[in-house]
Amino acid sequence: MKYVGIDLGTTNSAICSFDGEKVNLYKSPEQHDVTPSAIFIDRRGNKYVGSRAYNSAAKNPDSSAVLFKRLMGTSTPLNLPAVNRVMTPEECSAEVLRALFGYLPEEIRGDGDTGTVITVPAAFNQMQKDSTMAAADAAGLGRVALMQEPVAAVMSVMRQRKNDGVFVVYDLGGGTLDIAIAESIGGRVNLLAHGGIAMCGGRDFDRILFDNVVKP
Repeated sequence: MKYVGIDLGTTNSAICSFDGEKVNLYKSPEQHDVTPSAIFIDRRGNKYVGSRAYNSAAKNPDSSAVLFKRLMGTSTPLNLPAVNRVMTPEECSAEVLRALFGYLPEEIRGDGDTGTVITVPAAFNQMQKDSTMAAADAAGLGRVALMQEPVAAVMSVMRQRKNDGVFVVYDLGGGTLDIAIAESIGGRVNLLAHGGIAMCGGRDFDRILFDNVVKP
């Protein structure tokens, strides 16, 4: 049985599979390890996800959707006035998940026993988790479970070492900052404490630098 792991990120996302021994990371059509979490719709209604969408967003912001992970669990719509479209955060995330799943070989996608794990921030509340599950369902991913990102990080580290331990996981992404303390005992990982800032990431740094350095 194979498992699929998805990092559904604020700015970039990635997908891999695990057969119990080896992890395989699947690249985007552009041969990148990560795919930008971006959507672009042209005037003909054609929808693009990933690098092309990200590259188009700067020139066509009214036809694009980005940073929608921050809105998961809310009713805030994403307006694309240039193409007369309104999308929900779940719809946008579903498009990214669908694109990622398409990178997998057919034998994995078509295997009914394949289980999928999507990582979410430790600070995600129940509404945000439910929203992520709704996006996965809309994308047709089948059996899905959620795992907190710090737990996934520690599990990855523990594959390379034998000793148990306590870990501090510092996760500064494009949209959020999460810090967690996790403990690994006998192959099991427990999250002891976590905290973070929902609106603090690389994009926020970019905005501050632009407002205080570039603008003046």
